Amino acid sequence: MNIQRITILPLALLFLSAGVVKSQAPLTGSVASSLEALETANKAVIDKQQKTLDALDQLGEAAEQLKTFAKRS
Repeated sequence: MNIQRITILPLALLFLSAGVVKSQAPLTGSVASSLEALETANKAVIDKQQKTLDALDQLGEAAEQLKTFAKRS
């Protein structure tokens, strides 16, 4: 088992240090603009998630009211 580790480790280091793999698309544009685009997309996702959480909170409150009214009947 130690022989496998000794053989795999240098190969892994060689592979990782090779840079861009052929299957990866090269980075187009500047890194800063790519990061800004990711930040904008992340903000949109977070906003959507917050709206969903708000809707779930309202739904939970409505369910609690229904339980209260059902107990009174």
